[in-house]
Amino acid sequence: MKKETFFLESYGLPTQLACYLYLPDEGAPKAVVQLSHGMCEYIERYEPLCRFLTDWGYAVGGADHLGHGKTAGGEGALGYFAEKNGHLYLTENLNVVCEQLRARFPGLPYFLVGHSMGSFIARDFLAKYGAKLTAAVISGTSGGNPAARWGMRLAKLQIALGQGQKPGRLLNKLAFAGYNKRFAGRTPYDWLSRDEAVVDAYAADSYCTFLFTPSAFLDLFKILSRVSVPEWAESVPKDLPILLLSGEDDPVGDYGEGPKAVARRLKDAGVKEVTCQLYPGGRHEMFNETNRQEVYEDLLAFLEGHLPPTDKGGERL
Repeated sequence: MKKETFFLESYGLPTQLACYLYLPDEGAPKAVVQLSHGMCEYIERYEPLCRFLTDWGYAVGGADHLGHGKTAGGEGALGYFAEKNGHLYLTENLNVVCEQLRARFPGLPYFLVGHSMGSFIARDFLAKYGAKLTAAVISGTSGGNPAARWGMRLAKLQIALGQGQKPGRLLNKLAFAGYNKRFAGRTPYDWLSRDEAVVDAYAADSYCTFLFTPSAFLDLFKILSRVSVPEWAESVPKDLPILLLSGEDDPVGDYGEGPKAVARRLKDAGVKEVTCQLYPGGRHEMFNETNRQEVYEDLLAFLEGHLPPTDKGGERL
């Protein structure tokens, strides 16, 4: 696998997005997969998945979101998006990366894979830019959170009190307090995966364990609210194939109920091909689970199944 690192200017902000592109060791890629990572992580955590996909001939790219990874520009800036409208910039930055990769690989099939918070951003992207995609994969998503309205009120209050760019300890506690309740509680992050090595690596990584600011929590709640109304599903292209995948023990998705609710909304809105794949025993990060090879292969089958046919010479028809 070959790796390229580059920077792109953020939409609407004087910020440089840290971008990554992974390519097959030999030959031109047959398709492009864009990643949208989750809250409190970064693109390079997905390198095992990138290696798997590049071995199968895919180019895989993505950027660290605002306030994450190398885009943040330092640990002191982690967990903060923008003074206002950060939720809008997140979606537009997916499009910034999309346009860059489409220009680099014109005419290739183009897939979007979004996980957790990145799935909320990806879902917003589908409603606005879904026509650019061949298909989409939504991982570890939520069907909506009734507490989001109260979370927005608390975040706005803390911002008004001048705490908008400080660590949101109270909001973090309210948002994540119940996530570990079904698990042994060896660490605060056991809800992420059954693989203890993955959990321990996450717990030791300062680019994962930072706290969102109240400002960023407000943006998070806003984007979740945007994709939790009926109008969202109605705006998704009807002919866009969508795979939702999640663990049945994922608290973010209400233990499977959230992804099923999203799938129902899409189907009710007339989206023709919607698949919801739930993994028994799986927790939040299915790409980092003990059965991740199974998940990788299911993802690959979905991607391969939506590549355009080729002629005898291997050219796309």
